[in-house]
Amino acid sequence: MKRLLCLLLTALMLISAAACSAKNPQTQPEEQTGNPADAQPEAQDAGTEAQPNDGTDSAVSIDDLPIQPIENPPIELTDPVQPIFETEGKTPDVSGYGDFSNLLSAAILSGTKNQNLSPISVYLALAMVTEGAKGNTQAELLKLLGCKDLAELRAVCGGMLETLSIHEENSTLELHDSLWMAKEIDGAPVAFREDFLKALADTYRSEANAVEFGTLSAAQQIADWINEQTRGKIDVKPEALHFDPSTLAVLINTIYLKDNWAETFDEKKTAPDTFYGADGETTVDYMHRYDKNAVIRQGDGWIAYRVYLSWVGYVTFVLPDEGVKLESLLGSPEAIDKLLHAGINRNCDVSLMIPKFKFQDKMELTEVLKALGLKLSFTPAADFSGISDLPARIDSVLQESYIGADENGIEAAAYTMISVRTTAYNPVELEKIDFHLTRPFFYAIETHDGTVLFIGTVTEPSVSGQN
Repeated sequence: MKRLLCLLLTALMLISAAACSAKNPQTQPEEQTGNPADAQPEAQDAGTEAQPNDGTDSAVSIDDLPIQPIENPPIELTDPVQPIFETEGKTPDVSGYGDFSNLLSAAILSGTKNQNLSPISVYLALAMVTEGAKGNTQAELLKLLGCKDLAELRAVCGGMLETLSIHEENSTLELHDSLWMAKEIDGAPVAFREDFLKALADTYRSEANAVEFGTLSAAQQIADWINEQTRGKIDVKPEALHFDPSTLAVLINTIYLKDNWAETFDEKKTAPDTFYGADGETTVDYMHRYDKNAVIRQGDGWIAYRVYLSWVGYVTFVLPDEGVKLESLLGSPEAIDKLLHAGINRNCDVSLMIPKFKFQDKMELTEVLKALGLKLSFTPAADFSGISDLPARIDSVLQESYIGADENGIEAAAYTMISVRTTAYNPVELEKIDFHLTRPFFYAIETHDGTVLFIGTVTEPSVSGQN
C-alpha cells in the first residue's frame, strides 16, 4: 500500500512540473553569430551615399576640445567585503576574462556620468600580483580572474599579450607591464623570488626596476614610464604618486590604442547640435555619416550599433530608447553581457550621428575589488610569499585613463597600478625631546666642509646695538 501511495505521489509531481513548464516557456534572444574579428565593414560602407547636412561646416580637431578630467571617489560600502552582486550569497562565478570584464564593468559603470574603464588592464595587473600569491590568497585571486590555476592564467594572459599587438601605419594597440621593486626596507636589502621575476618576464614581458620608494626620484621614474607607454595621453605627475618607505613592489599595466574608423567621417559634415544630458541641454559637435545595408541590434529598451575600425575591431555604441534611463540598463554582469551580445539583428540603412568627445578618468578600485571577493589580499593575513620573504599585502589598486573620438578614429589609453606594501615595516618610535631655545645658547655658522664663518652666544636675544 505504501509503495502504491509513493508511485501516485511521484506521478502527481511530474504532472505538476510539466504544467508549469508549459506555462513558462524559456525564450532566448537571437544573438549575433560569427567571430567579431571576421566581421566585414562592408555593412557600414558609406562611400556610395551620404546624408545631406544642413548645418554649417564647423569641423574641430579633437585636440581643440577641452579635456574633462574625472576623478571618481572610492565607492562607499557599508561592509567593504560584502559582495556587490548577490547570487545565493556568493559573488558570480567567473569563467575567463569575458566574465571578469562584465563583472567589473557592472560594478563600476553607473550610467550617470562620464566614465572610462579598461578591464583588460586591471585583469593583467591582478594576474601579475597573483604570480606572487600563495595558498588561499592565490585561490581568491584565481577565482576572481576565472582560472583554475597559474598555468591556465598564464595561458590566458600570454595569449592576450601575443595577439593584442598591432603596429600599422594608422593603427596601434600596445600592452606593457612593469615591476618596480624596493631596493631596501628599513635599511635592509630586499630579495625577490627568482620564480616570481621569471614568470613576470616570460609570460607578461615585464620590465623590472629597482627604486627607493618614498623618494621623489622613484615617483619620477614611474611617472615617466607611464607617460611614455601611454603616449603622453595620461600626464602623470610624480607629486601625485605617493609611495611610503614600506612599499615592497608596484606592478603596472598600460594599454594604448589608436585606430582609424574603417569608414572615416567627413569633417565638412561635422556640425553643432543639441545633446540632452542628465544635467540639461548642451551644444556639441556631431559627426555625421550614412551607412547603407547595415545591421542594428535591438534589445529591450535599447538599440546597438557597431562602428568598425581599420584594424583593432569595432566600437559598440548602445543607445537607450527614448524615455529609458541609461542607468536602468546597467547594474549587473548579465545586463552588461546583454548590451554587448544579445538582441535581435535588423538590416537597415543607418543615419549615424556621433558626438566628438574626449575626457580623462581616474578611479581607486580597492573597495570594488574587495566587494568582488578579494577579502584576503588587502589584509595582513594575505600571503604574497611568492614575491619575497617579507609579509605583504595589496595596499591600493588605481586606474587612470583617457579616451577621445573624432572624424578619423578613436584613441584611448590607461594604466592600472597595484601597490604591494610590506606588513613587517614598523618604524621605531623615537623618544621625543623638547629643544626650546629659552635660555642663553651658543651658535656657529659653518660651511659644508666645517669651516666656521660665524660663532657666538646669545644671552639676551632682544638686545641690539651692543658693543
